[in-house]
Formats: sequence, structure tokens, C-alpha cells
Amino acid sequence: MDELEQKLQSAIDEEEKHFKRFFSACKKLEANYPFSEKTLEDEDVVEHLDQMTWRFVKIQDSIGRRLIPYVVEYNFDTIDGLTFKDMLNKLEKANILNSQDWNQFRILRNDITHVYPDDDKLIDTLNEIYLKKELLYAVYDSLRKSVL
Repeated sequence: MDELEQKLQSAIDEEEKHFKRFFSACKKLEANYPFSEKTLEDEDVVEHLDQMTWRFVKIQDSIGRRLIPYVVEYNFDTIDGLTFKDMLNKLEKANILNSQDWNQFRILRNDITHVYPDDDKLIDTLNEIYLKKELLYAVYDSLRKSVL
């Protein structure tokens, strides 16, 4: 296994751990979806929401920081001189990733990290993250399969 393949495997292993915990938290939240102000009054539910959002942020960050660059390098030989947008464009042209989906996750990640507990947008963002969980996994899985 060469160095790039080791980096890819490490990134994939990281994602698998995050997704396992992300989906576990989502499973525990099923009965409370869609989330509301009342949802935030239950400390047990809030604990699972915290886990869900923290794992969502970790997944989005690590896919963007590690997996996407490694997948681009693996499939197209180099990332030298490429901006992140260039990498997304290459992946989109190869039908590996839909950049609009990725941008939705980036926006959600920014929203959840910059929203405050008393902000009306919090509930909407939590519901959107929960709603998009399968799409997030599908984006990851497409990236993963492109290097297998």
C-alpha cells in the first residue's frame, strides 16, 4: 500500500467511525423528529442532538479537509495548484460528487457552528441535518467507492 492509499484508508476509517456515532445518535432521535422548542427542553434528547451535530461537523470537515483532496489526487494524479472549488468541479465532472449537495452541507455546518441556542434558526438547522443524513452518507459513499 503506497502513501496515498494509506492516507485514503485512514480518512475512510475516520469517516466510518464518525458515521457510526452520527447514525447512532440519529437513531436515538427518531421519536423526537421533527425537532421543536419542546425537544430542547429534554436533556437526554439534547445530549443526542449534541452528538448528532458534533459528528455532522466532524464528518463535513474531515471529508473536505482530507477525503476530497485524497480522492482527487487518487483519481486525477495531482492536486497541485487546485483550489477546493477546482477539486469539486473535477469530482462533479467525473460524476463522483454533486457540488450543490456539498455546498448544502457546508452551509449547514456553518449554520450549526454559528447559531446560538436562542436563535430561531437552530431548530430548522437541526431538522435539516437530520433530514439530510442519508444524502450525506451517499456523498461520502460515492467518494469512497471511487477509490476502491
